[in-house]
This record gives sequence, C-alpha cells and structure tokens, in this order.
Amino acid sequence: MIQTALPLLEPLLRLLNVDTSKVRDAFQGVKELERIVNELATIPDDFNDLFASRGWIIYDMLNLEVAKAAITKGKEDDIEAAEAILVEYYSPEAVKFLLQTLIGVKAFRPRMALAQKALLDYIEGRFHACIPVILALTDGLVNELHEKRRGFFSDQTDLQAWDSIAGHSKGLNALAKVFQTGRYSTSSEPITVPYRNGILHGMDLGYDNKIVAAKTWAALFAVRDWALQAERGELAARPEAPKPTFTAIWEQLKQTAEDKSKMDTWQPRDISFGINVPSFGLPDNYEVGSPERKLIEFITYWKSRNYGKMAIYLTHLDKKYYGNRLPKKVREHYQTKTLHSFELLKMLADGINTGIVKIKVIYKEGDKEIESIIDVNMLYEDDNGRVSVRGNEGHDWVIYNAYFE
Repeated sequence: MIQTALPLLEPLLRLLNVDTSKVRDAFQGVKELERIVNELATIPDDFNDLFASRGWIIYDMLNLEVAKAAITKGKEDDIEAAEAILVEYYSPEAVKFLLQTLIGVKAFRPRMALAQKALLDYIEGRFHACIPVILALTDGLVNELHEKRRGFFSDQTDLQAWDSIAGHSKGLNALAKVFQTGRYSTSSEPITVPYRNGILHGMDLGYDNKIVAAKTWAALFAVRDWALQAERGELAARPEAPKPTFTAIWEQLKQTAEDKSKMDTWQPRDISFGINVPSFGLPDNYEVGSPERKLIEFITYWKSRNYGKMAIYLTHLDKKYYGNRLPKKVREHYQTKTLHSFELLKMLADGINTGIVKIKVIYKEGDKEIESIIDVNMLYEDDNGRVSVRGNEGHDWVIYNAYFE
C-alpha cells in the first residue's frame, strides 16, 4: 500500500528536501521484511495442518528452524522423514531444558519430581515407563487449572487460549482429540501416536518406542503455553489494543529481520570452565551479557545474603505470582543455607536465548555440609516473560530453577 502511494508522495517529499531514493530503498527493505514476516506467519497453520493428526502441534518453545525443516519434508510428501526430524529434536538434552521451563508453571512444581524420573527413563530408553507417567502428569496439570476441573483427555475440555500458538483452535483441542481416539481391541502392533486410552487401559501394547515418547513430551510442553495463560487469567481475549502506527510496524519488522539474521548466524561459544573461562570468581571475570555471568551475580548475592537482589534474577512468572512476597520466598529457601564455595562445571547449552550451566555448590545447612550439582536453566526474556535473542534491549537472563537442594 505504501509503495503504491509513494509516486504520489515523491513531489511533496522533494519539497521537504527528503532524498526519495533513500525512501525507496527503505521501502524495498520493508517489502523484504514483510516477506519474512508473512513466511513466519504461515508456519503455525502449515505445521498443524501437516502434523496435528499425527500427534504433533506447534507451540511457543518449539525450535522454529526444526518446525520449518519438518514442514518442508512434509510438503514433499515425505512424512516419515518429517517426523524423524521432530523425533531427533527431542533429544534428552532438549527435553531436559524444556522440562525445566515448566518450573514457571506453579501447578506443575509438585509434579516435577515424577517428571524428572520420567526423564531418566527417557534417557535410558525405558519408553514403556516414561510415557504413561507423562500422559498422567499432562492430564493432571490441565485438570488442576481448568475452570471446570476437566483433564486433557476429557472430550468436554476446551483448551483454546487467546493469542497463543498452542491454544489456537488447530492446536491443543485438535491434539487432544487425536490422543483421545478410542482403542477397543488388544494389539501388539507398534503405534506411533500416544493413544491415551489404548496405552493406559492395556489395549495398545506396542507403544514402547521413541516416537510415541517424543510426542508425549511434546504434548506436555505444548500444554505449558496454555497453563501459563490459565494461571495468569489470560485465556480470554483482551480488550482490543490501539492499532500500531507505521513507525511501530516498521520497527517491529526491522527487529524481526535482525533477530532472524542473528539466529541464522549464531554459533555457540567454545567454553571450557577452568580452561578458557574461570570455573569460579567474581562477575567481572565473565563476559558481559553472558548467562554464566548472570548466574555468578546470582550466586554472589546468595553469598552476601542479599535476597532482594536474588529475587530480581528470577522469572517473570515468579515475580507475577509472588509479587512483593518474592524476596521473602527467596529468603525462606536460602537463609538456612550458608554458601561455602561454587564451581562452574560445564556449559551444557549456549543458545542465542537459552543457557544451561552445570554448577556445583557447597553450602552448610545447620551442622551439615551439602554438595549440590544442578543444571541451571536460563532464558533471555523481558519483564513480560517474552523470550528474545541475547543483546536485545529490555531483555536479560533469568533463572528458571534457582532453588538449590
């Protein structure tokens, strides 16, 4: 529309001493940016149209490049290859990270211990053991948060959520119907979809495989999107916001293109703690803007017993749920734990908006000295919980599993 109107505007712009050639170049940039945005906008529908009936849906934390690669294969009528891409994505490391993001859902926290046991079964290839547990945890999570106390596998459960990828009409509701498919005859043939009734009622005996396990985990992570909004009370549509100005649209398009460029060229850093990066020390010893520096800052405040500062490093959901009580919550957990020492052991993930650092801490609780090794999961997000790429203004690293045991 703007490009069509530009020839009519050029005489006026020249009178205002505006270089119209640069304006044209800018609008060419807008056109390319619009193309990128339009391409991204088609991904959710394309993904769900191809894969929802097979037990996959798209959700906020699903890697976009993985989704695009699967869509490409699916459109080439190579569905088996497309599903293989998705199964490969759910490596033990990816599942471990995505599972930690569920700490942000208050209703899931009591379920985390069982989920961690299911993760161990998944890592060891005991799919027969992890699949029923994750199905049960998914059902219970939805049941707890649904206003009518209905679980994921109830045919009367509506899981639509406003402004949510997973909560779209083609998302969770469609996935639940696939999982709910009736299974009335005992079969030992391998299945590729987590049919809840067939598995839990002992009818589908051939569910013990990785593709069913991967789809079960994926469903849980998709439910996370809905659960977050349910806890915030944001399932219903919000009042219509004012229409954005062209300047705002232009800035958003530029940001989208810049983020995509950064993601396309991102390479994890070569980090070996104790060799090219210190395994312990003060925050100034670490790269500015890095997840490990943010973690060291958090640990330093623990050592000085500054619980208010520690609370700043926690997630948007923690801050929203606890409000002004969050420093007190941190104090209650840490005041009995006197930090003696810490050591960064390994950088498990160094993504453009994710970081996982394995750390060992030694602290005293009462007369007992405790050594704790934990994989600290971090995301680069803003005050509203929106994840971005590292370096973007208004965002910073937050810690998802900050409670050392």
